[in-house]
Amino acid sequence: MHNTASGSQPPIVIELAPPYAVQGEPVRYQSLWLLLRIIYARQIEKRPLSAATIRAFFPQAQSIRMIISRAFAEFSRLGITVGWGHDQQIDLALLKLSQRSRGPFWLQADTLERFEFTQQGRHVSVDELGPFLGLHASALPPMGMAGERSGVDYVMQDMRFWQHLTQGMREGHDGFVRPAELRQSDPFLLAQQYAQNDFQQALALMKASLAWRRSDLLAESKQALSRFEHLIALGQLASARPTFAAMAQIVHAWDRYTLGDTEAARTLLMQLEASGTLGPVVCYNPRVRFEFLNLSALLYKFDAMAEGGALRQESADAALQALSYALEAACEADSIDAVQHAAANIGWCLWLFRQLDLLDQPLPAVQAQAMRWLGLSEWICDRFGVGSASAWNTIFILRIARGNCHGASSLGAFRAQQPMSLSKAALALQPLSAPFALGFHHWFAWAQFTLEEYDSGRLRFPPLQLANLLLEAAWFCVFEQGASLKAYQIVERLRTQLLELRPGERVFFRDALNTIPLP
Repeated sequence: MHNTASGSQPPIVIELAPPYAVQGEPVRYQSLWLLLRIIYARQIEKRPLSAATIRAFFPQAQSIRMIISRAFAEFSRLGITVGWGHDQQIDLALLKLSQRSRGPFWLQADTLERFEFTQQGRHVSVDELGPFLGLHASALPPMGMAGERSGVDYVMQDMRFWQHLTQGMREGHDGFVRPAELRQSDPFLLAQQYAQNDFQQALALMKASLAWRRSDLLAESKQALSRFEHLIALGQLASARPTFAAMAQIVHAWDRYTLGDTEAARTLLMQLEASGTLGPVVCYNPRVRFEFLNLSALLYKFDAMAEGGALRQESADAALQALSYALEAACEADSIDAVQHAAANIGWCLWLFRQLDLLDQPLPAVQAQAMRWLGLSEWICDRFGVGSASAWNTIFILRIARGNCHGASSLGAFRAQQPMSLSKAALALQPLSAPFALGFHHWFAWAQFTLEEYDSGRLRFPPLQLANLLLEAAWFCVFEQGASLKAYQIVERLRTQLLELRPGERVFFRDALNTIPLP
């Protein structure tokens, strides 16, 4: 790869076999990976290396700042100058150190020409770096069918692992959330205690991470994922299949998305789809494909909602397209719970995009159709007994019903607005009328009934769901009853509930409360 056109500058020889070395000097694996990834991005992908790509490859790292700092210290020791930022023409001496971890990272052309790669004496070209960088296989270590098992011994094991695992999966489908004081009796934790091998342990942890994330138990989900990653790093999961490894990659992506790192989540999905080993799993396994498409849709939704972002309408359509494929994949996988998730996401995204003027269809038509999709989800929950402990469908139907209303300067003007009537909504949802089977005559009655189910202990909602339910109850109580004692009580309860939310979640509710004109 050495180019004599680089003049008298000597080549920079990198040894890819352990112990890793640059110009004969030892180098950390993380620093070498970063240097090679910058070279590969520039030479093969024709672009600088984004910080999101680094975060995606090191998902356990809470921050990539330390990885980058250590790497740049080694680059300096080795006499290699790496630039950062979007302006690749800038004098390197003018780069701001405080912005280094943001990336993107690049090398100047004269430096790129000097690199040569060897592996135990064999010359390696830059396009052969893919496997070392984890680009032509899963970013996770290989987990093949390396060991044999005795069938009799395996099936004669204690069955309590399978009992607790399936109980946890059932509760996850139902949306059941245990109170904090009963969290130690969670079946996923019990399954981990009775696991007979590393694969069973990893399976319980992965299922727990997914279920707890869906229930907004983010700390518990993160802890399970960290333990899962530790098991994966040991590389001893001889019973694992590519399907398991692909789903694990999606779990990592969900974790990054939940933390707000959408670019890292997107990069993980792109790596999975491009993987020669795991990409076919996404194509041919409908359950994995559903999870892949569902998360892809939420990433497109993020792009569509970004104020000032480019191609917002195209991103909105791409999100709905991905959700339509996810719905088909859910049916193909015979997963009725996945079907109701897809239907609910379609309904809410459809309405949200219309509210943002990203769709051309008339507002009343979208309002009715979005409610039908949510009605389908709720009908499935009622008919098949899945997801029934979640309040999201109720919340979204209530919010869509008042979606054509706006803030008002006075209580009289507020109550003069005309949200969709309950009778019109019930007609729109036919024959999917499960939400109205209890015979509510007013919207607030539905919200109040759901709150009473929570207060009685029959249902348990995570803090964010409860806050959203209280907001809808407050809005319709004030709309239907005016400045009543009940309205004040609900608003005060919502203000108290905000203390249970993360700081970034509170802004939405405070703004929403300002649109309800209670004297």
